Amino acid sequence: MQLNAERRELWFLVMTAAHHALHTGYRGARFLSRVLLRDVSNVFAHGVHTPRMHERIWVDPRQCETMNVEFGWSNFGELRPGDWDNRSLSLREEPATQEYLAHWKKIGACLAHWTDGISWESTGIYDHMLQLIEAGGRTDGCISIDDITRRYRKLDEIFEEVKRSKKLSTRAELSHIHFREVGGVLFHIDRNLKPVFGLWGCHRYAMAVAAELPLMPAQVGVVHAEVEDTWRDQYLRGARRGPFLTGRRLAADRGIS
Repeated sequence: MQLNAERRELWFLVMTAAHHALHTGYRGARFLSRVLLRDVSNVFAHGVHTPRMHERIWVDPRQCETMNVEFGWSNFGELRPGDWDNRSLSLREEPATQEYLAHWKKIGACLAHWTDGISWESTGIYDHMLQLIEAGGRTDGCISIDDITRRYRKLDEIFEEVKRSKKLSTRAELSHIHFREVGGVLFHIDRNLKPVFGLWGCHRYAMAVAAELPLMPAQVGVVHAEVEDTWRDQYLRGARRGPFLTGRRLAADRGIS
């Protein structure tokens, strides 16, 4: 009887694992088919200069001065005309809407901590995270103050490594299982070839600014149609030079001392 029970349990575990594997494979196949469809349609519509979905680009974080949350992953890889880039908000000013403010506060707390040495608790990030958890449940993998403090201790460890190595890792360097730069920091590209932060990857973006990295890996979101023939020269071969937005300057502009 004991042997039969063990066999049934083993059979259950095997079938459960097979089900999860098939489900994961099915979702992966659907995802890749959507990416392929977008890539092919873009190339036919706009030529070889069109961005690919989740394509890796190299961004100078010091040149990013605006943010935009208009687009979701289904828009990534688009050449988008119009005034969407003019609707982007300044990273230096506190936004009025919650969809921006929740992310903006994380960036400000990180810069205050890593640039000016203010404790995490004094930046207000613990209270902010608890408010987000109360309003929407699990946030950034946290459901309690213990989770929050552990997470920000871990971010300190990562930042020290970033500061030491002067680089952020690509998705390929972080995991053997990856596709392009899926899960990376998100930037759009405006009509003036300036990066626009898409508010995915706030902590990694803040690390790059605070460590004053010259370049960071990211995934491309939307590219303004006016620069469809020129954006690749800058974002795949290195960022151009210009006035830099340092972590200390950005924190000061926000009134964070």
